[in-house]
Formats: sequence, structure tokens, C-alpha cells
Amino acid sequence: MKMSSRGLSVSAVFLSGAIGMSAARADDLQVPFLNFNAPTSTPQWIVTVGGMGGIQPSYPGAKGSAFYGLPTLEFRREDQPPRFSSPDDDFSFVVLHNDWFAVGPAGNWVNNRSVRNNLALYGMNSVDASIELGAFAEWTPLSFLRVRAEARKAVSGYDGWAFGLIGDVWQKWGPVTLSVGPRLNFNNDQYANAFFSVSPFQAAVNQSIGGVLTPYNASGGLTSAGLTAAARYEVNELWRVSVFGNYQVLTGSVANSPLVLRTGSRDQFTAGLEIAYHYRTGALSFLPTF
Repeated sequence: MKMSSRGLSVSAVFLSGAIGMSAARADDLQVPFLNFNAPTSTPQWIVTVGGMGGIQPSYPGAKGSAFYGLPTLEFRREDQPPRFSSPDDDFSFVVLHNDWFAVGPAGNWVNNRSVRNNLALYGMNSVDASIELGAFAEWTPLSFLRVRAEARKAVSGYDGWAFGLIGDVWQKWGPVTLSVGPRLNFNNDQYANAFFSVSPFQAAVNQSIGGVLTPYNASGGLTSAGLTAAARYEVNELWRVSVFGNYQVLTGSVANSPLVLRTGSRDQFTAGLEIAYHYRTGALSFLPTF
């Protein structure tokens, strides 16, 4: 179909007018969903560095306590809201998350068990300090409740697996946050054997100097259950101070080991103080930007 010259000129006038009006008012037209420009700024990160010190059992199942000190480190993107954490959480950082779910790598440190200068453990093997590496998943179904699960594999010290199930409820009053929640720990047979089994030969060597250890073969499962209570105070935008206390009771096969009943304790106490500092940094190329 052909267009008449009159129709063509009217269309041209209308089109040129529309283009002129669009150009004149381009700055006034804001249509966010049509803005396809990539962001020019790189997201910054909030890094929290600190140190924690306190007392904990000298080794799993021990009666006595020992002082410990560990660095603490957290990451989150500046545009991500801070997530709840407890001072006794294992080292971890979030890789993927939304408002109610988060996943990422996790790690833990387990004290060594030294038999040097410990006559009660004479004849037993020492166990080197253990580094456990794995992952965590965390659910926050309510604004004051979280459930966290961890799976970790020992890469030094004992050779085995550890699993944790954690729950917390909390309440915030201004700069103060109080929290409390249960802790369940599961371990496999390798962990139980490393820290709680006694071979017939080891028992004979121990008894040769008047020791009280008897042969025992420990197995894995639910190895401890307990509770953590914590308090955190945000001094200002840069500093925070946290304190916590944890009580665990050994359970199952490991709780009946002679290393617990005769030379150690089923009751395990840990307490600590953390001081941490927040600061902003540029893009961290080794972290994802989901």
C-alpha cells in the first residue's frame, strides 16, 4: 500500500515533534527497569578481624582446663545486612545467601592431647592438634531464630569426621544482643578411637605404674550435647565485645570410656571473650560477589 505525500509529510512532522519532545524531556523520564547500564562501582566488603581468648578442656574428655587464644575473621558485602553469629561459631564465611538461608565453607580447631607430664595418660598415644575443614548451611526461619548444620573433615591430628547441629534464639536491645541455644556434636569411629579408646597394651603399660585405665573400644555417634549463652555489645560502628559460656556433657560410647570415667570428666566447660574491629575494604577478588 502506498502512502500519499500529504500523509507522509504529516507523519514526518509528528515524528520530528515526538523526537524533539523526547530529547527535551529525556532528563525528566526515569524508567529504572529500562536502565541497562552496568554498575560502575565495585561492591565494598565489611571485614571484621579480632581475637578470642578463654578457657576450654585441655583435650576432649579432660577434667582440667587450658587457656586458648585464636584469631577471628568475618566477611560480608557492604550491601548485605549483618547476619546473627554466636562467639562460639566455627570459622566460616557466607558464599550464597538470601534472607532466610546461607551456605559456605567452615573450619574448626581441636586441641592436641599430650601425654607428656601427664601420668594419668601414661601409655596412651598423643594426638596432634586437629584442623577440621568442611561446610555449613544455616536457616533463619524467624527474625530471632536460626538453625545451623556443619560437616567437617579432619585434615590433621585425628583422622575422622565431625558434624554439628546448632540452634540459637536472640534478642537485641540497642547495642546489646543476648542469645542462647543448644549444641549437638556427632563424630565417627575414628574420632572416638583417637581420643577415647584404650588398647589392651596401652592399659597394661598404664597399670604398670599404678594407673587405672582398662581396655575399651569407643565408637562414634552423638558424642556431646550442651548449651551456649552469649552476650555481645557493639561499642560503636567499629568495635564490638562479646562473651560466651558453653557447657557440654559427653554422651554415648565416649562418655563411658575409662579416659573419661577414671581420669577425665563428662562435664566440659568452655568460656571466652572476643574483641573485634570492623572496617571497609575494596573488592576482594578471592571472594564471590553473588
